[in-house]
Amino acid sequence: MCYNFPMRLLLAYRFLRSKQNSSFINIISKISVIGIILGISILITVISVMNGFEYQLREKVLGFTSHVTAYVNPQDKSYSLDQFEQLKSSNHILGYSPYIEKEILLSSDSGTANGLFRAIDPSLEKNVGMIHKNIIFGSYSDLNNEENNIVIGSGVASKLSVNIGDEIEIYTHFKSNNSTKLFPFKQRFAITGIFDAGIYEYNNAYTFISLRGLLRNLEANNKRHINFDAVRIKLDDPLKSYSFVNIFNKNQNNFYAQDWSYTHQALFFAINNEKRVMFIILMLIVAIAAFNIVSSLLMLVTNKEKEISVLLTLGAKQRDIIFIFLIQGLILGLIGIIFGVLLGIILSNNIDGIILFIENLFNINLMPAEIYHLNQIPSIIDYTNILFIVIYTFILTLISAIYPALKASSVNPASIFRGNN
Repeated sequence: MCYNFPMRLLLAYRFLRSKQNSSFINIISKISVIGIILGISILITVISVMNGFEYQLREKVLGFTSHVTAYVNPQDKSYSLDQFEQLKSSNHILGYSPYIEKEILLSSDSGTANGLFRAIDPSLEKNVGMIHKNIIFGSYSDLNNEENNIVIGSGVASKLSVNIGDEIEIYTHFKSNNSTKLFPFKQRFAITGIFDAGIYEYNNAYTFISLRGLLRNLEANNKRHINFDAVRIKLDDPLKSYSFVNIFNKNQNNFYAQDWSYTHQALFFAINNEKRVMFIILMLIVAIAAFNIVSSLLMLVTNKEKEISVLLTLGAKQRDIIFIFLIQGLILGLIGIIFGVLLGIILSNNIDGIILFIENLFNINLMPAEIYHLNQIPSIIDYTNILFIVIYTFILTLISAIYPALKASSVNPASIFRGNN
């Protein structure tokens, strides 16, 4: 008797759905499938969140630190922005923005806080940064007035208990001309904007003022030697930053550039390592769930020894029996894969709401902003990862079904019928 694929598929299905199967076998089969579903869905969800976490953090960090930062050579007093304008005109860069960054002490009528100010050219900063897109109160454009206006992070505003229109005082220091001595700088600023960058440490530290306004105030106090000390550069592709820096440093004497992968190497290296470790651990969970199919199929073989013997007696080949039980394992695996992928995609697309519901239900904070640097749970589904997970699980399921299939094909009809007489 020759069994073609449709016949083998039908017999595999009949064996799985047979009413003669014990309830214990059915329970084990269902547990195996549920294990695969949960393993795959959790794996897809975690990897999607990790992808989203990495992407959002990179985008937000680069919005503040830039793709490339060119630092002024302190020995060169003749630097200018002409070379950056030439790079932009020749389409080598998308934008540039000079700045001065200093540690400061901020003071209001309600309190004090440590932080950083970044003196910028507001129009040029738009070409490299994202701060103008993150204003939640007030206006970013008021920095163009060159008056004593300031834009602060939402965390800074909270610590100082201030709002739009309030004034705060800034204390810092600068180096004196041709001296290692420091002179103090103190100035009052009116708050014209409050931003939320989505990263806790930036919201709680950074403030922005006008570079031209700052230089004008310093000139009024005979501090004309102070100028911008770094330039932020934006490229069309952040991944090209390393090669850009190498070429830039060979051709420039009055600036030294560093790319984002160098300044934040440890951070993104740690994120990638964490993602790999999580992926491996969860793949092992899926593997354990897939190998549960072995036990359910072995019990099914034992339960169906009489039916297998009848098939062999009627002329079925051993390879037919092997294919029948391989198909049974693949059916269980495919059910788990299909529903696991669907559940994983649903969870990934709604993970922020799910986490929020759990936090409200149990009154806990699962993703504290001060640790994870994000105020919402991002998720990016990578269908390449999903395809890999599907292929991996399919192969594991196939491997899991091999031993029970071989066990079924080795059934001896004579001994089975002798035992049932």
